[in-house]
Amino acid sequence: MKKIRVVLADDYRLFRDGLRRLLELESDITVLGEAGDGLEALRVVREKVPDVLLLDIDIPKLDGVQIVRELSCTTRGLEYVAIAPSADEERLTALSAAGVRGYVLKSSGVSELVSALRSVARGDPYVDPKVTGDFLINLHCSREERYLLEELTPKEREVLYWISQGMNNADIAGRMVLSEKTVKNHVSHILRKLELKDRTQAAVMAWRTGLAQAAPLANY
Repeated sequence: MKKIRVVLADDYRLFRDGLRRLLELESDITVLGEAGDGLEALRVVREKVPDVLLLDIDIPKLDGVQIVRELSCTTRGLEYVAIAPSADEERLTALSAAGVRGYVLKSSGVSELVSALRSVARGDPYVDPKVTGDFLINLHCSREERYLLEELTPKEREVLYWISQGMNNADIAGRMVLSEKTVKNHVSHILRKLELKDRTQAAVMAWRTGLAQAAPLANY
């Protein structure tokens, strides 16, 4: 059985030690290394080449979004699971846009964390159920937004779903077996139909309307 190789990034040593012990009880997970700040996280990831970086989004020196953006430019195939103190719309959207596909709360249990690691390792997104619940309660979707979504074709809805999960055009093309040019055209149509300026606004709408929380096939 191939193990999921993980690097932990959190500024509290006690938290890292406890998390490492818990994760290594799982037969399919191994922890390759640890980091206590953002700069160290970059170094350890490049040295160890893990499958998943599990990071505290408030880690010092470089925050979660900065770390993901930096690594996305130099490290292919790396997935991310972000640990946050609360469900925050702005942070969730920024992390998703940067490329994070796993999101859990510090108040969550080990089972949610392990589920997140396994999901992103196989290429699927994971949002902690507590995050989803809080997120939906705190967001307000207008009737106009739902009406605009109805104007999208099934393919455009799926493209929007993958945008909300932080994928770029190349990633979406590979996932949907389309050319990048076709995906680019879909993105242009989505922004025009939804009356939006950029992908970040599109991702926010997808989360606000619940499209981002549905499975891709549910968007057909």
